Amino acid sequence: MKFFISGSINDSPNIKTIMKIVEETGHEVTHDWTTTDTFLSGSQEKLNNLDESRSRAKKDIDGVLSCDVYVLCSDNEKVGKGMYVELGAAIALHETRGYPAVYVIGELNHLSLFYLHETVKRRRNIQEVLQDF
Repeated sequence: MKFFISGSINDSPNIKTIMKIVEETGHEVTHDWTTTDTFLSGSQEKLNNLDESRSRAKKDIDGVLSCDVYVLCSDNEKVGKGMYVELGAAIALHETRGYPAVYVIGELNHLSLFYLHETVKRRRNIQEVLQDF
């Protein structure tokens, strides 16, 4: 199965661990944004590097488009922005084509209404997600 793991850039160490667990169980991660997205951290930096910003946004969405399973990590204390765009894309894809499976894992330190969408399954951790496959 192909997984896209989403979350806040501030939670990158946790997300990298989750990606490693997914790969160690024989699955694929469609895009490891943790290795590139930290480079453009501020709004002005993103605006000053439009080509790079656009390229990274495309790679993130392509990662969602090509996954079988989308997982959003909700343990972070500081809410991200891009993760909600990715979640919306995953829900819309599921609604129109029947996949990816959409999960939110973690402590729900912040709660979006869309975590409660009928498509979204909530689990405590990545191990519980992997049990479904």
